[in-house]
Amino acid sequence: MRQIFRRTAMVGRMVLLLVSATLYFFNKEAGFLPEKNPGPTVVTAASEPAVKKMELQVFNHKIARGQTLGEILSNSLVQPGDVFPALEALHRVFDPRRLKPGHEVQVLVDSAGALHELTYEASPEVLVRVRREDTGDFFSRFDSLQVWHEAYAVSGEIQSTLYEAVLAAHETPELLLAYTDIFQWDLDFFLDPRRGDRFRLVFEKLFIEKENGRREFVRYGRVLAATYEQADTTYFACFFDDGAGRSGYFDRNGGSFQKTFLKSPLNYRRISSFFSYGRRHPILKKVRAHTGVDFAAPHGTPITATADGVVKEMAWSGGYGNCVIVEHKNRFTTLYGHLSRYAQNLEPGREVRQGELVGYVGATGLATGPHLHYTMYLNGRPINPLRLRPASTDPIAPEKLPAYAMHREGLLRLLERIPPALAATPLYQLARAAAD
Repeated sequence: MRQIFRRTAMVGRMVLLLVSATLYFFNKEAGFLPEKNPGPTVVTAASEPAVKKMELQVFNHKIARGQTLGEILSNSLVQPGDVFPALEALHRVFDPRRLKPGHEVQVLVDSAGALHELTYEASPEVLVRVRREDTGDFFSRFDSLQVWHEAYAVSGEIQSTLYEAVLAAHETPELLLAYTDIFQWDLDFFLDPRRGDRFRLVFEKLFIEKENGRREFVRYGRVLAATYEQADTTYFACFFDDGAGRSGYFDRNGGSFQKTFLKSPLNYRRISSFFSYGRRHPILKKVRAHTGVDFAAPHGTPITATADGVVKEMAWSGGYGNCVIVEHKNRFTTLYGHLSRYAQNLEPGREVRQGELVGYVGATGLATGPHLHYTMYLNGRPINPLRLRPASTDPIAPEKLPAYAMHREGLLRLLERIPPALAATPLYQLARAAAD
C-alpha cells in the first residue's frame, strides 16, 4: 500500500512540474514574464487585457495654419469612433479652437486604430493630455513641467545699435525688450545710444526638462540688475521686492525707475516730424502748427498708453483719422492719431494702464504714410512731449532702505565683475572662473 502511495505522489509531482513548466513557457511567449535581457522598451496599450502585447504607433505633428485637431487625428489613422469622444474630453479642459500653428501634437494609436493618448503642447511648460482609461473612456488633464530658473550675465559695447549689440552677445530681441523696458522712462533707445556705450545685465533664463530628459530653454525670466554706461553717465537699476507688497526697479538711492509717462508710446524707427508752430504740411502745402510728434513705424505697430488714464474719446477726428484721446491725472491729456484700428475691447470711459494697448499704427486721415501722431496736452494746451521730464513714482519706503542697500551692494559688486564684452554665461561659471 505504501509503495502504491509513493508511486502516486511521484506521478503527481511530475504532473505538477510539467504543468508549471508549460505555464511558464506560455506566459513567457505571451510577454507576461520579463526576459533577463529585455532589449528595447516597447510602448504598450495600458487599457488592453493582459493576453497579448499590442504595440502603439507614435505620430508627431506640428500644427499647420488652419489645420484642425480632427484632421490631425484622421491623419494619425485614429478610428472615426474615437475622434469625437477624444475632442469632447479635451474640451473639458482646453478649447481645441485655441490650437496654435507651430505647436506640437503627439498621438498614440494601436494597430486597430484605437486612440490611446493625445498630447498637445499648449506652451513649452504645459502639456494637455487626453488618455484612454481601462474603462475605455477618455479623460483629460493638464501636466505642468517643472521650470528651472538659472541666473546669467551678459555685457557688450554698442558699435552701431543696441539691438545689434545684444544679438552679438548671442541673445535675442526678447531680452533686449526686457532690458529697455527698465530704462524706457530715462532713455530713448532710438535716439540716445552712442557708439562706445556699454551695457551689463544679470538676468534669469527659464528651462524645462522634457520627458526625454533633454533640457530646453523656455523663455527669459526677470532682469535682476542692469547698467547702461555712457561717457558721462551710468544708469543702474535692480529689481527689489520690499516684502510688503511692492516690487519694481529702483536706482542707487532707492528711487523708482517707473515714471508717470513713458518716453514714447511705441517702438518706432524714426521721428518723422517734430513739435513745431511753423511746419509746412506735406498734404495741405500750408504752413501751420504741428503741435505733436510724428513717429514713423510700420503699419500695424502696437501703440500703448504712455500713462494711466481713462479713454475720453475714440472716434474719427478729421485730419487725425482714427484717434484715441486719454485723460490722465494732474490735468494731462494724450492724443494718438492716424490709427489703422483700435485695440480690442477699448471704449470711451474705460480705464487704461501705462503700457496698455490702445491701437495700431496706420495712415488714416491726412497722412502720407504709416505713422503715429502723438500730442500731449497740459490744461488743454499742447506741450512738446520730448521735453517733458516726468516725475517718478514713490521711492522705497524709509524703513525698507537698509534691506535695499544690502541687496543693491551685492548686485553692484556682481555687475562690476562682469567683463566688458561677455556672451551670456551662467553665473556659477563666472564664479568658478573667478575662484580659479
